[in-house]
Amino acid sequence: MSSDRSLARCSFCGRRPPEVRRMVAGPGAAYICDTCLQLCNEILHDPTPFSAKALELASRPPVVIAAPQELEEGSLALPREAVRTINVELEQKQHDMVLMLHQLEFYEQHFELHYLWIRPPLSRGFAFIPRIIFLVRDNTGLQWMGDRGGMLLARPELASDPNRAVYQGSARFRPLPSPEAHTLIVLAADPLGQFEDSVPNLWEFEISI
Repeated sequence: MSSDRSLARCSFCGRRPPEVRRMVAGPGAAYICDTCLQLCNEILHDPTPFSAKALELASRPPVVIAAPQELEEGSLALPREAVRTINVELEQKQHDMVLMLHQLEFYEQHFELHYLWIRPPLSRGFAFIPRIIFLVRDNTGLQWMGDRGGMLLARPELASDPNRAVYQGSARFRPLPSPEAHTLIVLAADPLGQFEDSVPNLWEFEISI
């Protein structure tokens, strides 16, 4: 399906073609402007996994573009039946927040990490649920960034304290770890933490696989 390029908006900052020098078209309704492309290049060349620029980019409100998507003929969705599931049940407290890792699922070509994030409700003015950024590495030296960045769903019914909000999320990684891998180190960061008076440390977990 073709889309009207005159309605293009940068998927990262929301600006339109008259407001930027260049706009690069991606699949469907995805676009990126030259300014955001330069920022992404700077993040890629920054050796720090959770740099200030990466956290700033991740904390931006999402740019919502209504565009119907059609599957190409013959394309197949990713299989939803996990080949292997590990119940993790790890949690860490930091300031007034708790991050709980509760399940690791392995599929044929990727693996997913499922978690709960318990924290005070977001301040007024935030019209979205922020992402948690994950960096995973195994004992062989391979490392992954979650290619979904942590999709979050609000689950207030899970909060026993009315002053707390519970967000249920997952992050997807590919490819699978090698057969020699037996340990995963999971680092996680809250992008909004950079705006706090006391910047929180990274969450760090170790999972035996």
